[in-house]
Amino acid sequence: MKLFLLFALSLSMASVAMASVFDHPMDATSKQVLTHVLTQMNRYGSVTGDFKQTKSIKKLNRDFVSTGTFRISKTSGIVWKTQKPFPSEMTVSDAGITERNASGQVRTISTKDNPVFVQISTTIQALFSGNITELENRFDIYYEKIVYGGVISYLKIRLVPREASVRKVIANIVMELSENLDKVVITDGEGSPVVYEFTNHQSSVESSAASVP
Repeated sequence: MKLFLLFALSLSMASVAMASVFDHPMDATSKQVLTHVLTQMNRYGSVTGDFKQTKSIKKLNRDFVSTGTFRISKTSGIVWKTQKPFPSEMTVSDAGITERNASGQVRTISTKDNPVFVQISTTIQALFSGNITELENRFDIYYEKIVYGGVISYLKIRLVPREASVRKVIANIVMELSENLDKVVITDGEGSPVVYEFTNHQSSVESSAASVP
């Protein structure tokens, strides 16, 4: 099954997909398709690229934008290297969360201090590892495939936390997948979204010498 059409197609059809993805709980058939897509997407040990984060605060009616690079590794977690507006580096792995500021100082971050960031990072890690079981344990999964010209253009997946306490912080997560993870929208308990857009993906075999770009 071929998924490698231009991601631009998804942008032209996004308004149609958003209205219907919530109506399609994942079933056995769609789980097989998703498993196939993740297998293709996760052929390599690590992926690097650029990200843009847009955080919308409904109460303030303002958007806050940050940009930088990322590295997702099956073995060592995720590194977010923010370049603008202020340089910083954050690593999320099984060992925990650490942040390095512009002066090189490193501190450990509690998951309670940034639950949305932790959720997006751990969810992306599970997705990149192809761990559908973990996703199913933590979320109700809704799924839709967007077809253009008889070929799947991209998938839209909506994740709703199973635990009520988590839903107070994160209402849902919507992901768009083509041959890569292209976009993630996290809506918090107050209805404010955080949008992550991923571009310039570069995949490689896992290497101990690999570093974030």
